[in-house]
Amino acid sequence: MTLKQITFLFLFFTFSTIAKSQTADEVIAKYIAFTGGVQKWKNIKSIISTGTYNYGGLEFPFKAYSKAPDLYKYIVTFKGKSFAQAFDGKEGWRIDGFKNETQKTILKDRQALAMANESDVELESPFIDYQKKGHSVISEGKDTVDKKICYKIKLIRKNGDTATCFFDSGNFALIKKKAVAKNTELDNSMLDIFYSDYQPTDGIKLPHKITCKSNGQDILIITIKDIKLNLPVAGSIFKP
Repeated sequence: MTLKQITFLFLFFTFSTIAKSQTADEVIAKYIAFTGGVQKWKNIKSIISTGTYNYGGLEFPFKAYSKAPDLYKYIVTFKGKSFAQAFDGKEGWRIDGFKNETQKTILKDRQALAMANESDVELESPFIDYQKKGHSVISEGKDTVDKKICYKIKLIRKNGDTATCFFDSGNFALIKKKAVAKNTELDNSMLDIFYSDYQPTDGIKLPHKITCKSNGQDILIITIKDIKLNLPVAGSIFKP
């Protein structure tokens, strides 16, 4: 093979790779399309999900409520006791029956949204209209997750929190998120959150299994068994 032919092949593969690259906005657009599309998401006013919450080998049933634009409530029960945390759009609260708490603890600022980091309780993906929400994104090229080639997108939220998200280069599903844990028990350790078992509900695809790992060890496994969309949810359940 001549030098000229080698040069041609090098340039061909180089430009082919560039041509196949995706910008951050292209990856995000394909991810949103994979999950159902912007319009379907805009039509959703509430999500109620139930399933199990496996923490340290112990399994607890949970029920989660999300309501537009940014309200959520999460309840975990076990042997007659419960842990509940909620956010009403302005402030949050928590009551831990497992610690025999009887009064709500008011949560402010980032603490009020801490659970959203591990449990993805937000109704709408932060990537939908991310600029209007005050967030920004940065493309960080490609990487592999469980031997799958992925696009890496860094999400920088309006409040300064960051997360690196990995999207399957085949179907553009979000399969991993890497972020600092907000749970105080994890002492700001790096958390790897894996998403799998995407299933459709009324045209919307959501992961039905979420696995949180720290230093390679399972910390939390969330298994969603049922999802209901657009059922009425009283705003009062989110209030402190």
